[in-house]
Parts: sequence; structure tokens; C-alpha cells
Amino acid sequence: MPFFRLFLLSIVMATVQVHAEGPRVRVPRAKLEPFLQEHCIGCHGPDKQKGQVRFDEVAWEITNNDSAQRWQDVLDVLNGGDMPPEDEPQPPQKELETVLESLTGTLLTARQRLTASGGEIAMRRLNQREYAATIRELFGLKIPLDAIPEDAEGSSFDTVGADQLFTSAHFEKYLELGREIVATGIAWAGKPRMDVLVNRREQEERVTPRLRETLADLDNKMRMKNEGKTWQEMGFKDEGEAEIVFSQFKNRAGKPRQYLQYPLVESGVYLAEVNNESRWVSINRGATQVDPRGSYVFRLRAGVNGNPPEIRQFARIDNGEGPMEVIRIRGTTENPTIHEIRHQPHLRERNLSFFARENRADIRVLDGYLNRVDRGGEWASLWIDWAEIEGPFYPEGRAFFEKLVFPEPPVKGRNLRGWNDGTVRDVIEPFAFEAFRRRAPDAAYVDKLVALYQANRSEWLGPDQALTEVLAVVLASPGFLFLQEAEDPSDKPQTLDARELAIRLSYFLWSAPPDEELYATTADGSLLRPEVLTAQVDRLLDSPKAEVFMEGFASQWAELDRFDAITVNEEDHFHFNRGVRLSAAREVVAFFKTLVDENLPASNWIDSDFVVVNSLLAHHYGLEGADSDEFQKVSLPPDSPRGGLLGQTAFLMTGSNGERSSPVIRGALVMEKLLHDKPPPPPPNVPELGSNNKTPLSNRQLVEQHQGRAQCASCHKKMDAIGFGLENFDTIGRWREMEKSGRWEFPIETAGLLPGGGAFSDLDELKRELLKAKRAQAKEFLQSLLEYGLGRRVEFSDEAAVEAMLDGLQEDEYPVRSMIHAVVANALFHTK
Repeated sequence: MPFFRLFLLSIVMATVQVHAEGPRVRVPRAKLEPFLQEHCIGCHGPDKQKGQVRFDEVAWEITNNDSAQRWQDVLDVLNGGDMPPEDEPQPPQKELETVLESLTGTLLTARQRLTASGGEIAMRRLNQREYAATIRELFGLKIPLDAIPEDAEGSSFDTVGADQLFTSAHFEKYLELGREIVATGIAWAGKPRMDVLVNRREQEERVTPRLRETLADLDNKMRMKNEGKTWQEMGFKDEGEAEIVFSQFKNRAGKPRQYLQYPLVESGVYLAEVNNESRWVSINRGATQVDPRGSYVFRLRAGVNGNPPEIRQFARIDNGEGPMEVIRIRGTTENPTIHEIRHQPHLRERNLSFFARENRADIRVLDGYLNRVDRGGEWASLWIDWAEIEGPFYPEGRAFFEKLVFPEPPVKGRNLRGWNDGTVRDVIEPFAFEAFRRRAPDAAYVDKLVALYQANRSEWLGPDQALTEVLAVVLASPGFLFLQEAEDPSDKPQTLDARELAIRLSYFLWSAPPDEELYATTADGSLLRPEVLTAQVDRLLDSPKAEVFMEGFASQWAELDRFDAITVNEEDHFHFNRGVRLSAAREVVAFFKTLVDENLPASNWIDSDFVVVNSLLAHHYGLEGADSDEFQKVSLPPDSPRGGLLGQTAFLMTGSNGERSSPVIRGALVMEKLLHDKPPPPPPNVPELGSNNKTPLSNRQLVEQHQGRAQCASCHKKMDAIGFGLENFDTIGRWREMEKSGRWEFPIETAGLLPGGGAFSDLDELKRELLKAKRAQAKEFLQSLLEYGLGRRVEFSDEAAVEAMLDGLQEDEYPVRSMIHAVVANALFHTK
């Protein structure tokens, strides 16, 4: 339709960005160029470009934040004494002081001019997480993230608008998804809420009789074979099948025979590798009983069989899309316990299915796993009495969309639709108003939507389908998909009004639009008062909705996408499994949440006297005191190596290749995340560690061999030393005293010397050295929060604001909740 083409054009025009010409500041070439020629060009010139940096083609003018930042990097390494390297001739002190003074003054002038000129205006598209949360607020429906157009791959957070793209393909996908959401919303809004039902399954009623039948059939065939019967008389389809069955008879008959000897096979299921139905307990609920508006409780009654080691006392709960939870079974077969989890199905989840199985490594042969963790132990460690699904359970109120299209709760047999062809504007206009985050749509825009509805009706579409097409257009429009703040093309900074501030705040801390209370503070402008804003920040952080912020920020800051991409051979690392992976990712988020809730110093990321773990991770770490499947704060004993990010499995696995730990990667991560000192990317064509070795070497020997290459040594000096201090942690984050490499073992050597002169002999001393950089660590974390919250990269011109915030936080050692308050209170957060 022509309307859709015009609408697409409006989207393209709406995403045009305004580029302001930046100020120009000259760098004092006469003072700096001789210094660079004498001390820097040799390693950063036409012949060598260590760290991919060269000074023979440098621009002697600062025109924007990027060019200013490059000169700031030069100043930082000179101030820190990192350059020239210690083994190179050092400049006279007076010459160095002159260069530092000149460059510092130039950058101060550049910062002032860049700050005054404002930054680039770029609208920000809702990322997948924000889109899903916004739809949930409007419709009460859960959207699977893989149904939403993918976020752009950027080097920063998924909130940064500069990394986002929007094409006609995005528009078509959003339009199609909008149709699905609206159609589902209308269909369910017109249905009464379901009664709560319980579906229980006693899986032994199917498993045990089948195993008895299988065993009886096999024993009968063996009896007939011993009597000399032919394969035809025994009931085989051919002679080959008979040979296979009898060659495997011991295993085929032995498994069910062993299983049926368990005492409670008539009242429950033992999770054992007999057949598919005994490997796990499953239960499902059909589409006619699954209401996406409600949530359901999966519940099972279970006990531990015998006395297996702790690693075998955990059950993993999956649905058809992956692991959901890990629970420790605390009951026994004589006194089982009941465990439950709650789940809201997404709008495409037609059938609700749950599976409970032993949480163990993915080793093909069960005996191979048992030989490693429970030699001579029970075949089945868990017994399940029954499993059930109960629900649906509904939220107290009805969703906005439900009330809009059906103002009165539906009653069976009665059509209470809240609109007709003549009153459809009364649905379209308030829907657009709410979808656009309470910005009134233009009357002409609403007129076009009403005209589209009427055109659809004239083409014999029913009222529900006609409305679906119209509201899908709203959900694919810029007013919904983009957080629009920059409507004035002026190149000068502008202050957010109360509504814009509320939206920025709620998408920062909830990834969702404001609620009624927050919107209320925009009506009278009270949100602009510092005391009201402070109270709202605390309220938003204390809300369950803040869980989306905790997960969205912490997972990206800790680069959990890299952790998820690490493949571990569970045959070798048999203490690792999908349950540990799930829990390890959640640990990072739970730790961050604790820092926020208790307003603890950011330096806890370097070292802390506590961990935040569930019972599975406590077992993985060899800790006592975590008796819950929920994450809880646990104090560490004085001799524990855990504490902070450095002792967390997700971080330690990210610093590995899945087979061996990597001191290089771990050191680089520490420098970037905890020291505000991101190493440059490696030069091209550098060979992998150990790629030319024919004899086994320890990680330390491999890295030290790598350092011998001239193009590697300068950058590796600091990060490798840090990585050596973490080598007592293996690939999956467990403590070790020896490192295995094939059939060989090497003692762990952790001692190192940092470039600044800080020496350490073990992990505790390394942490003490790192804690000397509390301000640098706080700066990295504060800038990350600022970048995530603003939706743009922190630039050179923001430096003064960042330093001022750090000054205000320094006395209390940079507490994390106070950091969030400082970000929200700062003028940068109030400026568009």
C-alpha cells in the first residue's frame, strides 16, 4: 500500500542524525614532535607499530572526541611511566615535564571546547530486552527474545544508539511481530481467565510396566534360543536382528533387570539410563490449557536414593528451550521433599513442558561418569515420586491492552468488545499515546491510522484483524521503537523535560517505560527536584523490575556472551555441566545486585570477603553455608581464594579457551575491567600459544616463550603477570595446585612483578596490589554505568564530569548504589 511506503520513508527520515562541526584545538607541534621523534617513532613509526599505534602520521589538530582521546592516551602512558619502556633510554626529567605540561594544557582546552559544543544527536532504538519489557508492560505478554530483530554487534552496551542500524528489513520484521503480538493480545483479551488446574503425572505408571514387558520378552527370546528355536519362531524380522539382540543381551536385559530391583519402582521413577522415559521425568500441558497471560508452577516431589556424593544430589529443570533452574534434592526416598519453580510461557509457547533430570556432565556413557565421581555408587541417585503443573496464576490487575479493547472482564458466551467501526478511534488514539510513552500522537497521524482501519474493513477484514493491522503499524513506528529525545536540530545541549527524564531513568533501571507513579512526577514537574529524583531512583532499584537492569548491565559488562561461547569438553572437565554454566552466569548478576542493594564499594569486584552463590556453585567452589537454590550472600573463611570477580567461574572460564586457562586473556580482562587500562589489540599474524611446540609446556612456559617475540613483549608484560597470579584456578574455575597438560603435570607458579614495581607471590598478594588502583577500577565501572544509562559512549569531553563524580564518591570508597545516584544526578544524564 502507498501508506506503508510513505510510513517507511518517515522512519528513514526520523533516523537521520545531526552532525555538528566540532571545535578545533591545535596541538603544540614544535614542542612535541622532537620528543616523539627521539623517544617514540622507533616503536611507533613507519617500521614498527607496536600496539597498532604510530606517530609519524599524527594529526596536529584536535577536532573531535576521538582525536582528543588519542592524545589523552599518549598523556596517560607518559604520566604513568609506561612509556618509554624501562629498557629504553629515558628522557631527561625537565624535557618530560615540559611535554607533560604542554600536552595537559592543550587537552584541558580541548575538553572545555568539546563540552561546550555538545555531542552528536542519535536516537536510540529499543534493544531486544527493552522491546520485550515494553511489550510486557503494554500487553502482559512475554516475548521470546529470538523473535525480536537482533541487536547490532557493537563494542559497547546494547543501549548505545550509535551502534544500532534500522533498515527496511527491520521494519518488516517489527511489523510482522507487531501483528502477532496484537492478534494474540486481542484473542486472549476476549477470553475469561481460566480456573486454576493441577495436572499431575505418575511416570512410573508407564515406565515400570514397559520395562517389565521388555525384560519378559527378552528372557522369553533367550529361553527359546536355548531351546533351539529359529529366529522366525522367536519373532525377529530377520536373522541379523536376532544376532544383534543376543550379542547385546547382557546390556539390554541387564539394565531393566537392575532397575526393577529398586524397591520403589511402583510408586516413583528412579532417574537412570535404562530408556528415554527413565532418564528424566517430564510433564506437559496442552495448548488449550496454556494462557500466556498467566504463570504456572512446576512442582515435583523427590528424594535422594542412597548416599551419593553431593555432586549427584542436584536436579536440572529444563523446558524445550534450555535449562531453567538447578535444585538440590534434600529429601530421601523415605521422606521426599517438594520443589517448585514458576514460569510464564511466552506467546509462542503453545505447549508447556518441563523435564527434570540429574544435573551432570555430558558424558555419553553413564558408567564413565560414575567412575569419575561415584565409583561403586548407586546407578540412580535421584528418585521422583510425582511431577505436576499448576496454574494459570494471573497478576492482580489486567494489562493495559486488555482493558483498552475489553473494558469489562470477558464473560463466557458474551462479546464485550470495547469498540466498533464507528468508535475505533477511541482504541487507536489511546493505544498510540501509551505506546509512544505518553506522547500525544499528531491528529493527522491518527487520521491515517483510522483510514487504514476503514480500508481494511472495506476489503472484508473482520474488526479484530483490521485493528491488528493498524496497531501493528504503531508498534513498527519510530514513536514506539525509538527513545526520541532529540527533536530540536540545534547543535547546543538541551535539558530533558520531566517526561523525557522519566523515560531515560526507567529505561536505565528497568529497561521498560515508566509506571504510573513515575509518570505522576512528570505531570507536576516534581521529578526535576533532586530529592524526588533520588527517591525515585531508590524506588526503581528496589523494585523487582530492576532485575532486568541487573542482568542487562552486569552480563554485558562482564562479557558473558564470551563466556557462553566457550565450549568445554565435559569428558575432561566432568565437574562442569549445563547447570554449573547457568549458575555461573547468574552469579555475576547476583553479585552486582548485592553491591547495589547494600551499596558496597566497587572494589569488591577486585576482592570481597563474601560470595553470592546458590547451593550448586557453593559445591563447585567447595564452600559451606549456602543451603538454598536461590542465590545468597555467604561469608568466606579467611583462607578462601574466592571473592570478587577474580574468583567467579564465569570470569575464569572467559579467560580460557575451553581446554586450558589463559593467563593472557585473564590478565587482559583484569586490566580492562578492574584497572581501567584496556590493552591494545594484538598485532596481526601472531601465532597461537604453543602452536610450534612439540613438547608439553605449562601455561606459564608457553606465555613466557611468547613474550620473547619483540612484537609481543611490551603489551604482555603487565597482563601476563596478572594472569600468572590467577593460574591456581583451572579452566572451569576450580582450585588446583598442579596444572595438567596431556599426560604431564606441572606445579603452579603464581609469583609475578607488575610494571609499576608491585611484586606478588600468590593470589592474595596480587589482589592487594590490584586494590591499590581503587580509583581506576571505580572509574571504569562508573563510566560503564554512564555509557549504559546515556545510550552513548563516554567521550573525552565527559572527563571533567566523570572525575567530579569520582571525587564525590571517594570518601566512601566508591559505593555502587551511590554511583548510580551520581550518574542520574549528573548534568550529563539530564542533557540531550
